[in-house]
Amino acid sequence: MMATCMRYCKNEEDARDLLQDGFYKVFTNIKKFKGNSRIDTWMTRIFINLFLNKKREGRHKYDHYEFDTKFETAVEDSEPDQHIEAQVVLKALNRLPEKYKIVLNMYAIDNMSHKEIAQQLGISVGSSKSRLSRGRVMLNTLLNK
Repeated sequence: MMATCMRYCKNEEDARDLLQDGFYKVFTNIKKFKGNSRIDTWMTRIFINLFLNKKREGRHKYDHYEFDTKFETAVEDSEPDQHIEAQVVLKALNRLPEKYKIVLNMYAIDNMSHKEIAQQLGISVGSSKSRLSRGRVMLNTLLNK
């Protein structure tokens, strides 16, 4: 679960806070687990939802980010070196603007559909697809440097 928290949070301290809050929520709601899925899948969803809820609470604060046009020319399908260490990928992922990082995590790692992502984040399906595409381009650019 710490790996999940690290993917969503900007630093280890925030990830530890999320981990603690998440486990508290898991333990207080364990009787609601129906066994329809694996327990780690259920727990991961709790951690992601907790992060998103905390994010919504601070929605009046905006992180302004202008999309850098140098990423527009990057090729999304270019494959980064397959021997990149996980820490390097995590560091690059944490350099992405949060709106791209969250969608990339939810889609590529947590296997959510664009419809689920759109519902969770309160955005359109098209915005989810666009953020995923831009996030991939930016991540590939960072990893290929």
